[in-house]
Amino acid sequence: MTIPTNSNLQIEMARQVVSLATAENWPVGSRVSDFALAKQLGVSRSPIRAALALLTERGLLEHEPGRGYLLARLPNEADEQDNLAPSEMEVLYRRIMSDRAAGSIADEVSEAELTERYGFSRGAVRKVLMRFATEGLARRLQGHGWGFAESLTSEEVVAESYQFRLIVECGALRQPSFRVDSQELANLRAAQETILAAAEGNVRRDHWFRVNAQFHETLASWSHNRFLVQVVRQQNNLRRMTEYADFDKLSGARIHNACKEHIAILDALGDGDVEFAEALLRRHIERASRELDDSL
Repeated sequence: MTIPTNSNLQIEMARQVVSLATAENWPVGSRVSDFALAKQLGVSRSPIRAALALLTERGLLEHEPGRGYLLARLPNEADEQDNLAPSEMEVLYRRIMSDRAAGSIADEVSEAELTERYGFSRGAVRKVLMRFATEGLARRLQGHGWGFAESLTSEEVVAESYQFRLIVECGALRQPSFRVDSQELANLRAAQETILAAAEGNVRRDHWFRVNAQFHETLASWSHNRFLVQVVRQQNNLRRMTEYADFDKLSGARIHNACKEHIAILDALGDGDVEFAEALLRRHIERASRELDDSL
C-alpha cells in the first residue's frame, strides 16, 4: 500500500533503512536504533524516527514501549520496490551520480548550476549534495560551490585503484589483530545467498552495491584498524560512482560469480584458514580487474 502523504525525506530514509536491513541481513527481533541509523546515514534523528514509524505501519517493524523499534520480519521485494517508490531526492541523486560517472558534470559546480540543469529546487540539490559529502564523494567549497571527489574515470586510475585494494584489503587479513565476528560472517553469507537466489539479471543496482560494499568493509573491519576501514570505504564510494553508470553492462552471471567467490572467502575464514582466504580475496580482486579491462 502506497501512502502518498509521506514526505520525500521520510520515504528516502525508509528506503535506505530497508536497504540496510536487507544488505546486512538483520535478524528478526533485533533492535533498530534511531540514533545508530541517524549516525550511519548522516541525518538527524527526526527523519529517521518518521521513517521507522512508516515502516512500522507497513509491518516491517514493531514498536514496543521501553524497547523501541524491533525488526518484525525480513524485507521482501515489495518493501524495496513497490511500496517505497523513489523519492524526488533519490531520483535527483541517481541522475547526478550517473552524470558525474559519465563525466558530464565538472569537478566543481554550483548549486545554481545543478538547480538549472535538473529542474529541482536549490534546497533539494543541497540535500543531495550533502548526501554525496557524507559518502565522501563531494565537499563544500566557499560560497555555494561544491567539489566532487576524483572519480575512477580513466583506465590508469582504475588500475591504480585495484592495485591499492590488493595492498589494503589483503593486508587487512594479515593484521595480528584480525578476528572474525561469527555473527557478522553469518549475516554476510546470508546476504550473498539472497543475491544468488535471485534470477540472473534480476539484481537491483542499489542492493548489489550495498551488499558488495558491506562485504569488503566488514572484512577490513575485522582487522580492528580504523584507518584500513576508512580507506576501504573510500574506495567503495569511488567505485560506486564509477560503476553506477556501468551497472547495466554488468551481467547477472558476473554478479553471481562474485557472490560465489565472496562465499568461498567467508567459508575459508569460518574454517580459520586466513591464509587461504587471503589468496581467494587476491584472486577475486585480480579477476574483477581483468574483467573490467576486458569491458573497456
